Amino acid sequence: MVMFLQGRRVVKAEELANHFEINIRTVYRDVSALSEAGVPVLGEAGVGYSLVKGYHLPPVMFTADEAMALFVGAEMVKQFSDASMTGPMETALLKIRSVLPRERQDDLDRLTRATAIYGAPALPSGRRRARKQPSVRTGI
Repeated sequence: MVMFLQGRRVVKAEELANHFEINIRTVYRDVSALSEAGVPVLGEAGVGYSLVKGYHLPPVMFTADEAMALFVGAEMVKQFSDASMTGPMETALLKIRSVLPRERQDDLDRLTRATAIYGAPALPSGRRRARKQPSVRTGI
């Protein structure tokens, strides 16, 4: 709801209810909960809701360890799953990479080059050839 409000100047309760497929009473309750949580929501009867000028949700940031863990996991998904998972994983990684500072992107490039995943690759059906657990080795 905050992101919806953030992208508009003023939003009527009816518009929020329609967008989120909820009733107007739920909109009132949710807006009240947001205000109690510290989100600066302004409301004026008959006009609608808006956020205080200049308020924005902070961008999601990953720590270096979180980003590296996600990329190692992605390498495993690429090796041990089929296209139904590898495609979405690739697009998710692009999104993650796009919000990282440049130096973290460079760290991930080095990690990707220095990581090897060992184990039996997935069969077309998604089942494994062997029961051996995959292992990860990084050269960093």
